[in-house]
Amino acid sequence: MAPNDTSAAECDAFFGCGYCAEAYSDQSQLSVHISMQHEGKKFISVPAPLPSREQELLHKPSTSAISKNIPLSEVNRHCTPESCWVALNGKVYDLSEFMDRHPGGPTTILAWAGKDASKFFNEIHKGVKIDSYLRPESYLGNLGVDGDLMSDEFWHTLREVRIAEIREEIDRVLSQTATTHKADSVMRLLQDKNLDPNLKLQLQRLETQKRAALDSEDYTKALDVKRDIEKILSDQAHAHMHDVPLESSYTSGGIPLSEVARHNKPHDCWIAINKNVYDLTDFLIHHPEQRNSILAWAGRDATAMWDKIPGRFPSKQWMDFFMRSEWKMGDVGAEPKRDAVYEQLKQLHDELRRLEGPSKEDIEAAKTAVKVPGKTDAPTLSEEARFPKLAEISAGKELPFFTRAEVAKHTTADEPYMIIHNRVYNLKPLIGSHPGGDDILLNKAGTDATKDFEVFEHSEKARVQRDRDMLVGQLVPGENTDWSAEATVAQVVGEETSEVGRYMKYKATDIAVGAVAWYLYKTLQNTKPLSQFTYSRALRHLHLIMAVGIFGAVGTAQAASYSEGQTRKQMLWWHKQTGLAMLFALVVRFFLRMQSGIPPRFPGNPMVQMLETQSLRAFYVLALLLPVSGIANEYFLKWAPGSDKTGNAEDDKRNDRLAKQSIDAHKLLGKFLQFAWLPFHLGYTTFYHWTQGRGVVKKVSPFI
Repeated sequence: MAPNDTSAAECDAFFGCGYCAEAYSDQSQLSVHISMQHEGKKFISVPAPLPSREQELLHKPSTSAISKNIPLSEVNRHCTPESCWVALNGKVYDLSEFMDRHPGGPTTILAWAGKDASKFFNEIHKGVKIDSYLRPESYLGNLGVDGDLMSDEFWHTLREVRIAEIREEIDRVLSQTATTHKADSVMRLLQDKNLDPNLKLQLQRLETQKRAALDSEDYTKALDVKRDIEKILSDQAHAHMHDVPLESSYTSGGIPLSEVARHNKPHDCWIAINKNVYDLTDFLIHHPEQRNSILAWAGRDATAMWDKIPGRFPSKQWMDFFMRSEWKMGDVGAEPKRDAVYEQLKQLHDELRRLEGPSKEDIEAAKTAVKVPGKTDAPTLSEEARFPKLAEISAGKELPFFTRAEVAKHTTADEPYMIIHNRVYNLKPLIGSHPGGDDILLNKAGTDATKDFEVFEHSEKARVQRDRDMLVGQLVPGENTDWSAEATVAQVVGEETSEVGRYMKYKATDIAVGAVAWYLYKTLQNTKPLSQFTYSRALRHLHLIMAVGIFGAVGTAQAASYSEGQTRKQMLWWHKQTGLAMLFALVVRFFLRMQSGIPPRFPGNPMVQMLETQSLRAFYVLALLLPVSGIANEYFLKWAPGSDKTGNAEDDKRNDRLAKQSIDAHKLLGKFLQFAWLPFHLGYTTFYHWTQGRGVVKKVSPFI
């Protein structure tokens, strides 16, 4: 609807029809429209000074050019703070502008970005009409396309065609004029795909901190963050990238409604009433009971609503009588002249942004971080309750806030972020020295790794060092997970044992008891004397027990590598206990062998006998080094004196280095045992001697 004639350099505020959503740049055009379309009606002109209101009046929403309805697949794409669409009761709304005014805070809306939140909304807001709180331009259309007329795929095909048309139109307009389009708000600036990544990251972090302050109703903090944003944008290095108004320049001569529209948040709330502009920010702080009704008109001319209030405030001088003098900012002034070409470019760019939606990277980050209220993760044991020293590390620090979507973008080795117990950590100092290796860190970078972190028994010392060296922020309050201190061990990793699981566990216990009973029965049944060519009875039993233990240690380690959560933790616990038991059995075996001696070997080739000897020696070395290396890893991680005792930070680095070397050696020895020694030793003892007709089993079996 904006004029296309580039010779018309400027135009006045647009004239909106008082009976429908049409607007014209000339009053005479509006007069013709009313006489033709609303025959018999008197001339009523509605001012359309707000930028968002202009977009609604001057051209219908972008999707109306394609279909009256919007498919849910399109809503799903708009799931970021800069482009936050939500479906409610069959209608689609753009809540990007509204979220900061939401009485429940912005984070709740962000959790439902790109989704149909009808059920959740109706459970909380029974009888509430969302339209009474939203601006007209927030409504985008109805949800769902008619399958008989248009499919989702065809809808998106038309969307791509429309995107191409808009780009061509922008190029055509730019080729005919020297006017350029720049973002006139922080929200539009963050949607600019050509924005400097560092500047975008700074602005996103500040916007996150502002949302966190609004969640906690700390309006003073939110206003401070707003000023920090304006300070960054006022820098000469960034000034050429945008046309964002940084401060009010209307100190005299009246305040236009377009300026009032910029101050539409709880921490910066202006309202126009009876041609006067009031700053009601302080009023909101001291009168929270009026907050919702005031915020519904924040940044707008509320005269029509004000005059409808019955009885209680009949006088138009009520504001002058009861309002503080400092709350009155000035009179409503005339709208400034507007460049018609610039307005046309702004409309085209806005439509292009709506149709293109967020980038794939932003969408993936938002999907990774989505968290629906009312469906929180299973709780675990509170870290602060278990490790009081952690409170000393962050005491007095003002940590910045991050959303899960922002953390999800940090997945590279240069800046890998991770969420643990609602806090954000930069893992870069740990790269190259983590005892578990770098892969396990990078695989979980950008995610909430609390469950995986708790699977391994990190000591208080390790947690203190983690907070001291790597803590960079915390999650916004609305996205926190409730890690309750009353949870059971099974809930630590969010996995409750099912009925089938418990039944199988009982049956496994029954089988184990039966196996022990059978073993004792066979042992007592076979007590005849042994010959001098066999091992002693004690060594025979120990040989069998150690064989079971070795296979158990290897099996539990292998099972842990293919499992997660509680199962992984249990498998690692059994692996450690089995390893310690084998170390004890090795000591017992050594003393028993020294007392009973070694039976004569089977005859054979000297080379084969030499290999047999080396295989047995390798067994003793492996059986000793494997548990010792595991114990060393635990020692350097949990018990070795660190900076908390010595005061020297180098001790922590040394302990981390030795812990990593220990676990690397443990894994290497384990692979050698599993893939080299066991196949050779078992193949030799069972296959080679059996082919020679020798009773190798009788030599070591305890059941004779």
